Amino acid sequence: MEKPVCQQVGGKRDPSLAVDFIAIGFFGQVASFLILTELGLLPQVVKRGYYCNDKSIQHQYNGDTISTVTILLSGLVPVVLIWMTEALLYTPSINCSKTESDTRCRGSWRETWYWSKSYGRGLITLLVIIGTIKIFLGELRPHFINTCKPDVTCTGDEFVSDYTCTNNDESQYFVRDASKSFPSGHSAMSVFEAIFMIWYLERRVPRLRSVFSIPLVQMMLMCWAVFCSLSRITDHRHHWWDVLAGTIAGTLGAILTCHVGCHNFDASKRKRKTSLYTDHEHKLIASGGNNSANTGTPLHKEEITMNNVIHA
Repeated sequence: MEKPVCQQVGGKRDPSLAVDFIAIGFFGQVASFLILTELGLLPQVVKRGYYCNDKSIQHQYNGDTISTVTILLSGLVPVVLIWMTEALLYTPSINCSKTESDTRCRGSWRETWYWSKSYGRGLITLLVIIGTIKIFLGELRPHFINTCKPDVTCTGDEFVSDYTCTNNDESQYFVRDASKSFPSGHSAMSVFEAIFMIWYLERRVPRLRSVFSIPLVQMMLMCWAVFCSLSRITDHRHHWWDVLAGTIAGTLGAILTCHVGCHNFDASKRKRKTSLYTDHEHKLIASGGNNSANTGTPLHKEEITMNNVIHA
C-alpha cells in the first residue's frame, strides 16, 4: 500500500512535502531548458542584431584569465572553508543535545552540511536566474564579430538583423555563447561567494587572539571577487555594464541568502530534530547574569562565552 505524499502532523495533513515536490519539478524543468539551450539542442530564443559601426563588439578574443571551469570549482571553496571553521571551533559539549553524544567529526559535519545547504541553494538559484536572463536578453559580447563571423558584409551605420554565424572552427556552444553577454555570470558568482563567506566568518567565528587572521581571509575573498570581475572586462568577454549588473546580482543574492536562508547565521533560529541545551542557551547565555555559570549545565565559562559568540 502506497504512503500518502503529505505527512500527518498533529492529526492534520502537512502539504509541505507536496509543495517541495512541485518546486523541485518546476526547478528541474527550468534547469533542463537552460542546459539544452546552452548545448544548442534547442533553438536560440533571442537573436540580437547589431550596427556595423559598433566598435564595442569588434574586439579580439584572446582567451579567459579565469575559465568557466575555474569559476565553477571556486564554488566549492566556501564549502571547504565552512568545514574547516566548524571542525576547528565545534564544541561537542555545547552543540550536542542532552540525550545524545556526538563526536567532533560528526558534529562538525552536521554543522557544515547545514550552512552549506543554504549556500548551495542561494548559489544555484542565482546561477539559474543569471542563465535565464542571458538566454532571453541575449546581448552581444565584445568579441561577437570575431567569434561569430557573420555572413554579412556591411559598412557605415547599417543595422544587421538577419545573419548566420559562419565560424566552424569553434564549437556551436561557444559561438552561441557570444550572444549571451548580459549579465556577467563570473562576476555574480565570485561576488556571491565572497560576500557569503565574509558574512559567515564575521558571524560564526569568535574573537580570536590574532587580529589579522580573519580580516586577512576576508580581504583575500574580496580581492578574488574584484579580480574575477575586472578580468572579464580586460579579456573582452563582457562590457562594463555586464560586470556591474553581475556584481549587483551577486550582492543581492548573498544578502538574501545570509538574511533569509541563514537567518543572519543565528544558530538559535535553526530548526533542529533534537533539542539543543535549551536551558543552556536561555539561562546561561541569554540571561547574562553574574551567576549564570552556575545555572543549568556545568559548562566552563570560557566555553560558554565562545558558544555565545559563535551562535549569536
